[in-house]
Amino acid sequence: MRRTQYLCLVASGLLAGVIACNKPEAPQVENKSETKATNPDGSRATTTTESKQVGSTLDATTETKTSGQGATGKTENETVIGTVTDYTASKKLVILTGDGKKHDFDLDDKKTNASVDSRVTVGSKVRLDSTKDESGNRSLQVVPVSGR
Repeated sequence: MRRTQYLCLVASGLLAGVIACNKPEAPQVENKSETKATNPDGSRATTTTESKQVGSTLDATTETKTSGQGATGKTENETVIGTVTDYTASKKLVILTGDGKKHDFDLDDKKTNASVDSRVTVGSKVRLDSTKDESGNRSLQVVPVSGR
């Protein structure tokens, strides 16, 4: 009788442990859009936007391509909100988003101008805004965000 009670107690403990360890999945929202425009001078612009929000993290990219009348080029804007997993000042930054994707940024690249808030450390939640112009020059701004 005691053996049966003991086995039932162990089995219910294991079941409770499995239930407690089961994390609910963070809500996911994905958006994609494309806009095309023709200006009066005949030049054209195409803007493509993609974003993926998982919980309180975000990975969003906007790309604009222009063509015609000597105005040909491409600009890119990116916003990443996530947790810093690797950071070496003025060298490297890695941000992890809720979908498990790591976003690596080379802060030492010749064509990169980076501004990283002094409060940014490994483990902190940050917002990174990046702009890349048609010459390939990139501007990064990284600031901590409050955890919600």
